[in-house]
Amino acid sequence: MKKVLFVCYGSGHVRMVVPVAQALQKNGMAQVQVLGLTTAAPVVRAAGLPLLQVKDFLRSTDAPALTVGCELITALGQVADVDETVAYLGLCYAELVSEVGEDEARKRYLHDGRHAFLPVRILSRILSTVRPDLVVVTNSPRAERAAVLAARQLGIPAVCMVDLFAVDEVRWIGERGYADRVCVLNERVRTFLLDAGREAHQVTVTGNPAFDALCDCESAAQGAALRAQQGWNGKRVLLWPSQIEPSFHPFDGRTGDPELPRKVLEELVGWVRSQPDAVLCVRPRAGDIPPPLPRDGRVVVTGQDWPLPALLHAVDVVTTLTSTVGLEGFLAGARVVQVRGSVFDEALPLARFGMADTAVALDALVPALERWTVAPRRQRAETVAATPRVVEVLREFL
Repeated sequence: MKKVLFVCYGSGHVRMVVPVAQALQKNGMAQVQVLGLTTAAPVVRAAGLPLLQVKDFLRSTDAPALTVGCELITALGQVADVDETVAYLGLCYAELVSEVGEDEARKRYLHDGRHAFLPVRILSRILSTVRPDLVVVTNSPRAERAAVLAARQLGIPAVCMVDLFAVDEVRWIGERGYADRVCVLNERVRTFLLDAGREAHQVTVTGNPAFDALCDCESAAQGAALRAQQGWNGKRVLLWPSQIEPSFHPFDGRTGDPELPRKVLEELVGWVRSQPDAVLCVRPRAGDIPPPLPRDGRVVVTGQDWPLPALLHAVDVVTTLTSTVGLEGFLAGARVVQVRGSVFDEALPLARFGMADTAVALDALVPALERWTVAPRRQRAETVAATPRVVEVLREFL
């Protein structure tokens, strides 16, 4: 039986991978393993999939790198898996030093953080040990990108699943030799990559497997039940998926405002507390601590333990900067208000693609809320499940 190695980070990336890996495993099409990076690991375990981590591939010669990893982790605060984070940071930093020298590596890491890493050598080590027949990644720019580059060096075919519009990722995914096949969200993304230089047979429209559960009747029923259980019937319910904003764009250096998410949340909290029939749900990212919130029964932390498809069917409006939860809210039938001002605005142009009701500056957020919280939910999008389509692409390599 052929072996397939999935490589993914957490959040939306691992949610793309899990249904596809489970389908391959259930159908006996391949022996599946998942290299679950950072916050992907607990999701992979919970899905019952064989998990690999960077720490599983340590060698005795890595001791100096691990010492550096122990130093770097002190700046991160609380992490879920100390040993894994030390291994990841230490090995990636050691590889960076070997490529550019100690001084330049320090400079790049201070400026770019983990965005300075492209650990091809580490991924080559892992692939050479696992010896998969196929590597499958999503569109993340560090270890996932490195896995495709390592696979090409080792003569292993690779498939890349793109979650959204590839506006930033076109820099590498648009290259003709990057991955043997690219699976994309829709025809507009396919055309975008073809215009960038990909050949027609290399890019297939499949949709995003992470979104499959959003459009089924069961999720809608669960959302209605959740809304009733929480006492939200007759209320205007908003969802804010927390996110971070960098001080500069990791690819082009444009200046960002790290305080922007806090400012938006403060505006949302203030508006909700002034409206007796409004509720705000705050959903922290995987691994994040909830932001400071007032003691108010109408401001609710809906953590990662709340199933996202049901939650999106239970709320009326999703307000976001550039979280993919905004697009998911649209697919589930919620109204979407996007706040502009992020350095990633152009990477997730929801309104331009018809997937947000409006995109406004922060100072126009309150009028947008006044308008769209009284609008009825739209009918949820009718889409064809993406997972079987991706499986068919992978089948060609097995």
